[in-house]
Amino acid sequence: MSTKTLHKRIALAAVTALGAGLLSVVSTPAANAWKAGTGANVINVATANSDTATALVSPIFSQARSVGVLAVDTSTALAGTATMLSNGTIVVSNGVSTTASTFSVVGGLIVSVTPEVTIGAAQTTADVTDTAVNKAIAIRPNSGVATMTITLASGTAAAPTGLLSRLTVTVTATNAVGVMSVADSLVNVAEAGSASNTGVDQPNTTTNSITRIPNGITGQVNYTLNDAFGNQVADSVMSASVTAGGLVKINDNSTTASTPTSAVDVVASSSNGSVSVSQAVANVPVTVTVTIAYRGVTVATKTFSFNGEVAKVTVTPTKVAKTTVTSNADAANVVYTDSANNVLHLTGTIASTVVTASMGDQTIVNGVTVANYPTPTATGKITISCNATAGTAPALQIRHVNSASGTAVLSNTWAQTCAGAATSVTGSWDKASYTPGSIAVLTLSFKDSKGFAANSYDLLDTMTITGSPSSTTASAGASVTPLNPHAARGGGLTGSITQSYVVGSTTGDFVAVVVPADSLKTAATAAGAPQANLSVAYKIASGTTTVTNEQVLASIVSLIASINKQIVALQKLILQRR
Repeated sequence: MSTKTLHKRIALAAVTALGAGLLSVVSTPAANAWKAGTGANVINVATANSDTATALVSPIFSQARSVGVLAVDTSTALAGTATMLSNGTIVVSNGVSTTASTFSVVGGLIVSVTPEVTIGAAQTTADVTDTAVNKAIAIRPNSGVATMTITLASGTAAAPTGLLSRLTVTVTATNAVGVMSVADSLVNVAEAGSASNTGVDQPNTTTNSITRIPNGITGQVNYTLNDAFGNQVADSVMSASVTAGGLVKINDNSTTASTPTSAVDVVASSSNGSVSVSQAVANVPVTVTVTIAYRGVTVATKTFSFNGEVAKVTVTPTKVAKTTVTSNADAANVVYTDSANNVLHLTGTIASTVVTASMGDQTIVNGVTVANYPTPTATGKITISCNATAGTAPALQIRHVNSASGTAVLSNTWAQTCAGAATSVTGSWDKASYTPGSIAVLTLSFKDSKGFAANSYDLLDTMTITGSPSSTTASAGASVTPLNPHAARGGGLTGSITQSYVVGSTTGDFVAVVVPADSLKTAATAAGAPQANLSVAYKIASGTTTVTNEQVLASIVSLIASINKQIVALQKLILQRR
């Protein structure tokens, strides 16, 4: 739907509402009473406004009238607030006190008082007698002021003895009561059916994201529209529209979410409720922006990105599984994505099963299960079940069935190895020669009795290495470095671990000696191939060219001999010419 068409629909709804009297601005009348001040010596404010332009200063609560008072909060005696029009008059009282007190005004003038009150010469103070009668004064703000302060103190204006109450009055040229203020309204994203309306967006519990919504789930925006004084504004024309690919629906309340049916929704009477948002085409990922407006004034825009259904399954093997074990946990990672490549966090009924044909005769791998589906905080994990035969299943595959559409998605194929414990180890450096200060990497590779990379689940005891090229000792090659268990070192898929060293400064030829773990030696002996210590040679050579004194002296002698030869040759040439 075009923007022009949308404006027409909103205008039509507004005209209809006007005809029904819904858009007429009606001020909410305050009760004919004094505002707060539930005791003596507290500033009270007459919140009822006069029907004329004249304030009524009366000791009788029900008869007092202010002019142009918009909002009042005197719940805190020393921090009361009020808002009034610049051409208005505010009427206040001292709350029936038998104690002599005085009113003082900054930014305004006292223009009228009840009996037992005497206005000071500058019209900014008023002394109150100690008779047990309500005493009131009327005050007008000075021209051009933005704030006026009214205080009530014990004693007299000439000799005040203590502050009793204070009222800070904001003076404005316009009446903002009942006028929707975006800054003072509460609008926030929430889960469908949630009544949370704090003005702070709430994340979706499945995706742990404010904007990312799971496939098939409705997004929601809760709203309460207020004026600048925090009062909820009157119900009126409310509209919600969404960009291409989305649908919206306005609800009278936030806890009863409706099914969105169109790209635009307009209601004739609402200032508190929610907007439901959904993807227009089921199971298809889409990002949409929702615009919410009150009487044609934009209140908020919110963006939602809806996930689609599973379109791709990716499995990545991370460990060599162990033979004869049915629960090799975390042997592979699994990731689900939709057609827009959004990573999906799956909930509810899920069907991801191994494709039986991909396991061949099942002599190696006899079971594949998705043990943990991915969440916002955890990676999806696959458990592998192995038979007693070591080897590699070359092309395992799982099938995922989307519960909403019934479509099936096949994962990539991956090779999964099952192997026994380590019975042998070999070692090699990444370079034959190193310069001082460089990094040397030693790789230790473990094989089982059948020659396959050892599994990632049988732990290795501590191993030691002597003669490593470490700069952490006084002389190169004297350090001893223990190795943690195989699985903890991330041997994983390759059956290998690495150890890194900073090369020392002493040059020469060295040999690092690797002492295998006792458990590995025992297993190797049982397999009929005892494992000896490893000797892994390496060289440390200077990275710069140096010249010895002997070399310098030899060069000088050679140069002198060359010069002598040239002199002799020159002498012969001269003699011949004679």
